[in-house]
Amino acid sequence: MNKTLLSKDKGWAIDGNQQSTFGGEPSFYSLSGPGSLVRLVQIGKTNYYGLQLEPSHRDGAFWFDGDFFQRLSRDAREDLLRQQAGNKQPFSRPLNDLVGNYLRHWLRNYLAVSYDWTMDFDAYVRLRLEPGDALVAAVGPVAEQSAYSPQDPSYAATKNIKLTGKGIHGQAIQYMVNFRIPANTRFTQRIHGPFLF
Repeated sequence: MNKTLLSKDKGWAIDGNQQSTFGGEPSFYSLSGPGSLVRLVQIGKTNYYGLQLEPSHRDGAFWFDGDFFQRLSRDAREDLLRQQAGNKQPFSRPLNDLVGNYLRHWLRNYLAVSYDWTMDFDAYVRLRLEPGDALVAAVGPVAEQSAYSPQDPSYAATKNIKLTGKGIHGQAIQYMVNFRIPANTRFTQRIHGPFLF
């Protein structure tokens, strides 16, 4: 993916809640391919506390690098195949299910997604970027978050448990996209999925 730095006036006003998801001041970039962005989504469900969770919007704000997602998926599969080769019997669950669980666990900490957003990620959507595209995004490091947000009943007991946004690949970078600005509206037609883990 190619990134060209933009001046702030080419972006939009980022509100306080959105700013708090960044571990520093984000910068605006114009993004083009080849490459892609990926967004985690949930299908509507009820969480452990009986709170009804609405389905995610495919064109929501927060995305991450699709090439990184592909590498992580490949690494997860290879790691699990190595484990299986060392065992004397095959895994009791299909490999694809195990890869999905591996990705859910790893991405929650790496992207610093609080547990009360959803206990399980259901799927993801992908936005493919072509050469010559000019998708405008606010780009910056993911901020450390509590495992549960302050509104959740579990927050008091778990407030010292942090999701860091860091992993073996370094600090996670997020891409915040506002599909309502004129430069970005056409890209909603390029969002594919959801694809189940």
